[in-house]
Amino acid sequence: MGFAVLHIEKGTAGKAGGLGNHIDRTKHVPNANPQLSHNNTFIHQSEGKLYFYDHFKSRVPLQDRINNRIKEGYTGKAAIRKDAVTHLNIILTGSHKEMKAIESDPNRLESWMRENHKFICDKFGSENIVDFTLHVDERTPHIHCVVVPLTKDGRLSAKEVMGDRRKLSQLQTDYGTKMQQLFGLERGIKGSTATHDSVKEYYGRIENALQQSRTYGVKVPEELSVDMPRVTPPSLLENKEKWAFAQNKAIREAIEKGIYKLQENFKKSNEGQINELSDRVLELNERNRELRQANCQLHGKIKQQEREILGIVESGGIKL
Repeated sequence: MGFAVLHIEKGTAGKAGGLGNHIDRTKHVPNANPQLSHNNTFIHQSEGKLYFYDHFKSRVPLQDRINNRIKEGYTGKAAIRKDAVTHLNIILTGSHKEMKAIESDPNRLESWMRENHKFICDKFGSENIVDFTLHVDERTPHIHCVVVPLTKDGRLSAKEVMGDRRKLSQLQTDYGTKMQQLFGLERGIKGSTATHDSVKEYYGRIENALQQSRTYGVKVPEELSVDMPRVTPPSLLENKEKWAFAQNKAIREAIEKGIYKLQENFKKSNEGQINELSDRVLELNERNRELRQANCQLHGKIKQQEREILGIVESGGIKL
């Protein structure tokens, strides 16, 4: 059985532009397949109904959506500080194998989106959700949900909306319970030392892996230096300089054309090898991350069992 994953990252005022570009794919994403990006979907709720869309180009920029929600719902008298947390980027996903199985069934995938949307609405308020987008053009399907942390009385407070460590732990428990009941994705072990990358750290790690993989390929030369052969015209030929010029030009053009074809073929062959190596490096890095997380989960489970055994011993249930 796989694990359900819910990760929250804070975002400050004026910093949503990059996140919006990432979500809408208006900038390069190292680990995304552009040929699959048209399958990405976002949900918009209007008058209690959910609508699914795939045309991102017509959307209002994320920063404007955040500003509009704050303008609409903020009731505080003080001006919002420049370093205030104005949005939460919530990533919803699960273990790779289980998420790919959900993705393979369109009806189940839509149901997973709907249930995740309902969960976030119940926890943070539907009116505070300014983005809810499914990405299927990366290795593991996942949802980016952007929430403005407005309290019920109209204050902007990420601290209150997110809560302390216990509240966040309860959020993980509630999410795991719902995902396990409906999709077989259980909550991670409490007390686990597993860590999460921020979005910036995650894609920085991917870009670094791509750069490393390129070092395994042979560098394609920008230019090939060739000493061009030249013909010497017969001494008795009239207009021999003109004839020699025309012949040498024809030879040079033929050789340059051959060099160009050679370079293009070399580039195509080499790029294929580099792309294959890049994919392999990314796959190994992702597998290493999954194994580290599984190890952390197991470590947490062992610690939990140790605490339970110690509790039984201390209560007199076992005599040593």
